[in-house]
Amino acid sequence: MIDTGSLACTACGQCCNSPPALSLREWFAQRAVFVGSIAIERVPRRRAGERLHAETDARLLDDDDVADHDALANALFHRAPDGGWLAVTLQGYDYPSTARCPALAADGGCTLHDAGKPARCAAVPLDPLVPDRWQPLVLAARRASTQAPHWRGADCIRDGLEAGATPLIEAGRVIDTQALARERDALVFERALWRDAVAASLVGTASARASLNALRPGARLTIAPVPALLAVARISAACRAAAIDVIDRQRALIDTTVAAALARRRLDERAITQELRGFALVLSRARDELANAFVQSSAPFAHDAERWLGLR
Repeated sequence: MIDTGSLACTACGQCCNSPPALSLREWFAQRAVFVGSIAIERVPRRRAGERLHAETDARLLDDDDVADHDALANALFHRAPDGGWLAVTLQGYDYPSTARCPALAADGGCTLHDAGKPARCAAVPLDPLVPDRWQPLVLAARRASTQAPHWRGADCIRDGLEAGATPLIEAGRVIDTQALARERDALVFERALWRDAVAASLVGTASARASLNALRPGARLTIAPVPALLAVARISAACRAAAIDVIDRQRALIDTTVAAALARRRLDERAITQELRGFALVLSRARDELANAFVQSSAPFAHDAERWLGLR
């Protein structure tokens, strides 16, 4: 494991090889950049004595590790029928074959860096979804991945606190906890905004529960972002108007994204094209539903929600 480490980022863009996880706030702000989806993953329970592996490194979990994990999971995730948790998050969606984030410039730089890149990106190479005391193992796994052939020898995660590099952890403790807190705080706030409602709907029927029980830890189920939009649109008239605008921008972005894929003529992209067209269809139906809906503001939460989404 990396007990003390730093990040010597060269902005090569190699870690920006897929769309990021987003808060609803970030997605609304970048609605013309990222096609949105809802990603559902199972988060397993942890037990003392369990060994977590990261390449050649390992951590034997103790009672404190399990307590930290459970406290964080209870704050960020939703209880699953089997006693574990469900992670329900917004996720940018694109063709995996492109192997790049839609916000990545031709020179490998992030076009959102100065305007405010997503909190999940700002936390890299740390992981906000696991306890702080596990971050040395996270760094070890990330460093091992940067040494894989497709990274072409990127050497950005360093042992020690090097001059000119961003300090990450020292003696096993995270130095800048704000990088992790920003993402965690967004997830906590958005539980009330939309995530609790969507998670409840996912376990509301026997068939849905069966699908979730069949989802293995590490696997991901992806659906259109419509449930999140419908949940937030019910908060106030301003939120409904914003959700409608997001739908319009998303439909245009999906059209552009699919057109680019059709021009590439890759057989392995057909399934993604079909799924994106499905997204466009349900987004269109949601727009029709919202256009005729009457929304009564539920202050004071409506005020907080509108501020969070940048509507005030």
